[in-house]
Amino acid sequence: MYPHSFNHIIKTIPLLLLIFIFRPGSDAMAQFTAADFNVTEDDTAYIDRAPSKWSIRLYSVLKFQQFGISSNQTNNAIGYAPNKFYAFGMGFSRNALNLDLAFFEIKKNVAGDTVNKSNAFDFVGSLYAKAHLFEAHLHKSTGLYGWINENGGGILASKDIDIPYRPDISITALGINYNYLFNSGKITFGSISGLEIQKKSAGGPMAGVFFSVYDLHADSAIVPVEYDTLFEDHTIITDAFMVTAGISAGYAYTFVFPKHFYLTLSLAPGVSVTRGELKANDEWYIGGVPVNISYKLISRGAFGYAGIKFYALISIVNDRNFLNISNDNYYLQDINKSKLVFGYRF
Repeated sequence: MYPHSFNHIIKTIPLLLLIFIFRPGSDAMAQFTAADFNVTEDDTAYIDRAPSKWSIRLYSVLKFQQFGISSNQTNNAIGYAPNKFYAFGMGFSRNALNLDLAFFEIKKNVAGDTVNKSNAFDFVGSLYAKAHLFEAHLHKSTGLYGWINENGGGILASKDIDIPYRPDISITALGINYNYLFNSGKITFGSISGLEIQKKSAGGPMAGVFFSVYDLHADSAIVPVEYDTLFEDHTIITDAFMVTAGISAGYAYTFVFPKHFYLTLSLAPGVSVTRGELKANDEWYIGGVPVNISYKLISRGAFGYAGIKFYALISIVNDRNFLNISNDNYYLQDINKSKLVFGYRF
């Protein structure tokens, strides 16, 4: 499929990996949590890392991804996304280790289309270990719905033109994020999973690294022929294979309210180098000579109730990547996960 891409990528990966060293976490379906890295001594007036030995929980989760390309010269953007799907299941935890398993899924039809549905594999895992936060995701979707936004705003702006279902478009995204949380003796990422309790409001800066691989294939150009005048030639692609690696920095804060309620917010922008190949008008070209500077934004949040026995929360994680493919034309990959949890400790 990619006659030149892998040779270029293989030559580039060693250079990109010199930027950072990563250690990914793993999980079976949704999330594992651990807290046994003795980096900073905990202040027990702020954190309870072991409120119970066991807990059980019910949960639902919404996960989806979308991608798009914005044209710098024409100021237009095109985007695609699969069906959104909801999963429902049950989980349990022992000490700081948690496993959630989905029992069934519901795919949401796009308005006006009750026939076509995307085929998707979607994995998001995370490992919270005191000051360390590891996240990994693998997404693959085939069969997407599209839209075009005219006159600025990117793919996240209002949808001016709808594009019918494209069964031939396939996208894959693989990524690993690592963040180190300073002041981890007073603030915990465990409030996002519900397994640890933040007793007092606190915050701290973060620093991290990330690595991602993106793959796109379509039988014909992702921009329909009737709209190709809205985009410049380099953005009318059928294939793309890109690798990006970089560093991030941000801040996390948990607000603790009366009656055991809390709100956790974190934001971590990043900058990266990108290298890859894209195919437009039946010709391959290199995206990044030798590399392009790209951008990333990871946002995390949770609102919940952290009782002694009962706990509940809704959490949201958004991983947004802006990859500079050529002449400030950007490939956007947007990955989202929202989760609702009701649990009981014993």
